[in-house]
Order: sequence, then C-alpha cells, then structure tokens
Amino acid sequence: MKPLETSLRHHLAARTRVRRGVASILAMMFLVIFASLAATMAVVAQGNLRTADSSLKVSRAQSAAESGLIFAQRRLARECRRFVIDKGVVDAIYAGRLWRGDWSPSDGTIEVLAADGFDGPATPDGLAEAIRDAHLADVGAFAPLPQHVLRPVLLDDGTLATKAMRLEAGVDRLWFDLRYELVPNTSRVRVTSVGVDGEIQRTLTMEFSIGKRIEYAIISPNRVMIGKNVIVEGPLGTQYGTNADELTAANGDPLVMRSDFRYLSDSLTAKVNALAAAVAAYDSDGDGRLRPTHPTELQGLSGTSFQDLDRDEFIDDFDLFLSEYDLDGDAMVVWDATRAAAANIDAGSPEFSGVDDQLARLIDLAKPDRNEDGVVDARDVRLGYSDGVLSGDDYYAKVQGKLVFGVSESAWETVAAEDWRGIAQGPVRPGESESAVQFEATEDELRVVTTADFADSATWFATHVTNNFSTQAAAGAAAGGTYTPAISAPYEAVPYGSSAAYDYYQRPIYSNMTFRDVKIPKGTNPLFRNCRFEGTVYLETETNCTDVNWNYTGALKQVDIAGVISYAPRFPGVTSQIGATVYANTRAVSNSVRFDGCTFLGSIAGDTPNEYTHWRNKVQITGATRFYCDPLDPDLALQVDGPALQSALESLGAEALDRLQRSSVMLPGWSVDVGNFSNVVAADPDLTPRVKLKGTIIAGVMDVRGTADVIGTLLMTYRPVPGVGPLFYNGQPESFNTTLGYFGPLDGDGEGALPGDAGFSGFGEIRLRYDPNAKLPDGVPWPASVDPVANSYHEGASTS
Repeated sequence: MKPLETSLRHHLAARTRVRRGVASILAMMFLVIFASLAATMAVVAQGNLRTADSSLKVSRAQSAAESGLIFAQRRLARECRRFVIDKGVVDAIYAGRLWRGDWSPSDGTIEVLAADGFDGPATPDGLAEAIRDAHLADVGAFAPLPQHVLRPVLLDDGTLATKAMRLEAGVDRLWFDLRYELVPNTSRVRVTSVGVDGEIQRTLTMEFSIGKRIEYAIISPNRVMIGKNVIVEGPLGTQYGTNADELTAANGDPLVMRSDFRYLSDSLTAKVNALAAAVAAYDSDGDGRLRPTHPTELQGLSGTSFQDLDRDEFIDDFDLFLSEYDLDGDAMVVWDATRAAAANIDAGSPEFSGVDDQLARLIDLAKPDRNEDGVVDARDVRLGYSDGVLSGDDYYAKVQGKLVFGVSESAWETVAAEDWRGIAQGPVRPGESESAVQFEATEDELRVVTTADFADSATWFATHVTNNFSTQAAAGAAAGGTYTPAISAPYEAVPYGSSAAYDYYQRPIYSNMTFRDVKIPKGTNPLFRNCRFEGTVYLETETNCTDVNWNYTGALKQVDIAGVISYAPRFPGVTSQIGATVYANTRAVSNSVRFDGCTFLGSIAGDTPNEYTHWRNKVQITGATRFYCDPLDPDLALQVDGPALQSALESLGAEALDRLQRSSVMLPGWSVDVGNFSNVVAADPDLTPRVKLKGTIIAGVMDVRGTADVIGTLLMTYRPVPGVGPLFYNGQPESFNTTLGYFGPLDGDGEGALPGDAGFSGFGEIRLRYDPNAKLPDGVPWPASVDPVANSYHEGASTS
C-alpha cells in the first residue's frame, strides 16, 4: 500500500472516531436537557394542579359564602313574617327592640306567629331569638371547629353566631357559618357569611333592612271589580271565595275585570269579545294573552286575522286596538299631534283624537319614569312617555303585576260554570320570573286583614285634631262662607246620584269654608261644598254599631203621590239598641258625609266602627275634588291657587306631612265612594282635577270612579259574612265589592250610561300605582319584612 493512501485512511479513521465522540456528547447533552425539561414540566404541572385545586377550593368557598347569604336572607324573611306589627315605619330604635325583644306597650301591638317549618318556642323574645331557634332546628348544622360547639349562641350585644352548615350531606369539608348583628343607629342587620372548603375560606357581608311593606296594589277580603279605563301597576290579591257561600254562579266572582277597549266602536268590541272567548279557551298561563308561537295558545288564533302589531310576541286587546285605529300601518295610533310634534315624531294626522282621550292619556302617561333612573325627562319621552302616540313603547297591560287568589281555580270555575279568564279580562304582565296568576295562596302569602284588626288604627289622627268644629264653621261663615241648616236643605239620595238609592238625607251644608285639623261630631251628616281641609279631617261615629238594624233605623224612602214628592220611614217601628239605650234614628250618632268639589291638603280619618254599616258610616267624595299632601307635587303648579295650597301644606310641618302622606284615607270599616256616575273633564284634560290618593288607602269597601290617581295600596277591610251585620236579612256576600272604574250596560251595570246618552260624560281615567317604598300608617297589623340594602355587598369582613 502506498504511503499516501495509508495516511489518508488513518486520517479518515481518526476523523470518524472524533465524530462518534461528539455525537455521544451531544446525545448526553440533549438527554440532560430533555430530562431537565421533563422535570421542569412535571414541577410546573404539579404547580398547575395545586393552583387549580386552590382555585377550585377558593371558588367553592366563595360559592359557599354566597349560599350562606342567600340562606340568611330567606331565614330573615321567614322569621320576620312571624312578627305582625302595628307600627307603620320601622326606625332604628324600633328595629333594635324588635331584634332584641325588649319592646314596650308604647311600640304598639306585636303578635308573634307560630314557627313555620320547624318546632320552636311559640313566643321567642325577639327576632334574634326566632332566628336562633330556627338554626337550632337545622339538620345540616355541625361543629367542624371548636368555636362551633356551643353555637348557635346569642351574645349580650345581640349578635347571633351560628354553627356551620353543610352544603352536601356527609361532606364535612364544605360549609358556611353565619353571624347576624344589628348595624348601630340603623334598622339594618348585617350578615357575615364565611364559606369554607378544606383549608380555604372566603368571607362576605351584606346588610338587610327591617321594615314593613304591603306588597300589593290592591288587597281585599271582598270582591274586586276593575272596569274600563283602569290600569293597575302592581300585584292584586283577594281572599274572596275561601269562605263558605261566597262563590255563586250569578255574581260571586273573586275578581271581575273588563277590557279598556270596549265601547269605542262596535267592530272593535266584537274583536275584543272574540279574543276574550279565545283566551278563556286557550290561555295556558292565565295572563289574558295568546302567544302565536305557543302550540296550545296558537289554536285560539286559528281562523282570526289577529296580529302581533305591537311586536311584544303576544296577541292581546292592545293589538286589536292598533288594528282598528292605526290607519297608516306604522304600528302607532296618534291621539295628540301636539305632543307627538314636541317628541319629534312625524306621526301624521290624529287617528284617535276625541274618541276616548282619557283612555289615550291613561296609556300614554303610564309609567312616567320608563328608564327607571329616578328622573322623568326627555329620555323617558323617547321611550314612549307622553309622546302623543299609542304604541308598543307604552308597554300596555291592564295589570302590571301578579294576580293572587286565596280560592282554588277549580272551585271558582265549578261554581261560575266558565273559565275564570272569561270573567277577569285583559292582559296581565307579571314581573320577571313571576307567574301571571297564583291560586290557593296561603294566609302567609295573602294575609286577611279585617276591620276588627284596626281598633286603634287612627290614634295619631284622633290626637292631632281639635274638637271645635262649630267654632271653625262660624269663622268660615264670617270669612265669606255660607251655612245652610239641614231643615232648609233638599233631600239627597244615598248613594248620591244613584237611581237605586237606599236612603235619603237632609244635610247641613257648609260652603266655601276652610277647616284645619278638625273633628266632625257624630250625628252631623254634613255636605261640604267647595271647602278646603288642611291637615286631618276626622269623622266621629258610634263604634258600637253592631245591632242588626243599625243600617235601617231611621232610614227614609221617597214617596211620589201624584207628582208630589215626600219622604217617609222605610222601616216604620224599627229601632236599634246599645245596652239599655234604644235609638229610633241611628243617623243621630253616626256620620254619613259628602264632600263635593273640596280640596284636601292631608287626610280623612275616623273612628273604627265595630260593624260595617254603610247606610250610616259612609263617605262620598264627588265633584272636582283635589287631594294633595306633598308641597312638591308638580300638579300644584297647574292649579290657579297652587301657591296658596303649597304654602298651606308647608305650614303643617314636616312631621305632620310625613304622617299624612302615609294614608290619604284611613277609614277601616267605612263605605267610601270616590267620584260618581258623572265624569267631570276640563276643556284642557291636563287641568282636570283628579283625586290623588297616596299611601295605604284603607276602607271597608271602596268605589272609585271618574279621574283618580292612587299611589300606594288599596287595603280593604270588610269581609261580608252571610247572616251577620248588613247580611243579616238574607244579604249576599257578592253584593259588597270594591269597584274601580266604569262598568256599563254591556257589563250588566244598569246605572252606567252609554256614549251618546244624555247622562254620559266620559269613561274616566283611573291609575293605581303600587309604591314599594311607601311608608305605612301606624295601626295596620302586617308582618315585618326584610329587604337587601343596595351596595352593601362586600367581600371580606366588614370594618364598620
């Protein structure tokens, strides 16, 4: 072999050996790197697992704490409902006494109901003890930590600490515990909820306000009738029908409602009737509407031309109205071109002007604060408020809320022999996550309050009036008013203007006078014309009016002999008796009062009769009547005497105004008629005097007609019982009802006039708006309540 060749082979071999060594080194290096990466990834993965586990535990602990707050809110609410209180406003002092149980007789009557859902002491000493007793009965409570062993415990300062509560049966690592404590100088309870998952815990706090609230726009033990041109914004409840003999086939229905769109035209009335029949047959959820996309409700629309013109996904009366009066097919009906122009709506010519302007106002001016920002401004107009057109933006409904009945659906329909929705007509829009109707409501859900519960309800009003009526009347006459004695006055029918009067009165007449915080003595039975009442007008009457003949003793009938009208005893020889005293005429110790065209700057209150005697204890408010109790009411600016009225209101003082605003009418057990069959409307409808009632309006039975706004709650107290009181002589419970709005001949009301009749002056305009923040007057026995306080939710323990 040649030397050169040999040398090359050695060189190549050497190079090959060098390369093999490098590969090994590189392999080892990569091995180390990959091993390090694997180890790192393992560490990271383990860390991720630990982080994920910790995050999961934090999330579960947070959820446990949130569950604790929800649990505490429900427990607070349930136990609060056991405390039926007379006091209207729960302030810090009263809330503290209610919590601790150290109230006194000066705090009014407090009735503690039996425990609900557990066996506990019948009369716990306060709300804190009631909540403690409920926690004692919890089967899911246990003691995972030493501090839980002796709990629940009520500390000396009123703080309540509870045991832990498992969230899953048999799982001891996931739980929450609670601490309840009064927030100093407030009516609030702060709840601290600690949620735990293993070694992880989260703490949340939230405050709840103790108060008192009647959660209905109308609540009544007697029948409720809602006629045309009435809108109810809020829940409606009645217990009528749960007592024997209340339901009857003729008229014994717990609720009667009539469409707002009848009587406008024959063709529209026919459409409304056709839809009502379809709703009665196919409405599956009781809201008085039909859904075109619902398999059952769709059947009710078969063969009709009804369309969802307001685009709310329902067919109701308002869609039929649009189909009748929307002449240009723009899904709007113009009723006021001036308002439409001011709202920058190019709506064309009026389409509904002069047909029923009161109905148009009722719909267009409903819910002024449409964006719910606390201010009524141009933004609300852009959302449909007072924009001169009726459209889907007005979100029309006969009732904006839930219908609640004590009676069962089957019991009602069996006696009535028809579907209840054919009796209670009109669309119902319930709140979010609410059903439109509830039957068989419990007494806890729909409390029955009767006249007997109001024995001392008018205490504040009675102690803030003066017994100098004759002096004030004399001063009024000297200042330019007039007085006509009863003997010189004409007889008038009761009810006023009724063709079916049951009694007649000659009333002393007081005209053009001003009264302030005045008591009207029993037996006065007056007529006030164009008078002004500042503060409280208090009606005195004989409360022990339980004789079955009290209504009829001294009653008169009209006698027509050859055109000569006279008045004679309706029931000759009938007397009434209280103890040893016999009365030949009970009107001498009662008070039947009519206020005609008067202005009230405050409230009407009176003694609480022990029996409903509507022939004797009756208030009738007729004519262009005005009610104001707020110096800042914007309607005052529209009145010619607005500045004088505002000044008079301000002179009453803040404390009196606060009390007066809680109830414009405080007359449990009385018959109260607001308006009559005539409907007074000013040339400018905006200037039509409207009866504005505010707060909790309390009467035995009430009839509201004409133009009225009620902001608060109508609370009726009279429950008719066969054979008792005014029903002693074969009277029927169905004859006593709370009525709002117009009922005409098509509804079976023989006294209601039809459009075009000589006596017809409009359908009226009545709006009843529930106010959840309304203050209640003292004397209304109603369960306490709790509400979460906005912006009080915090993570972590409270530092205050």
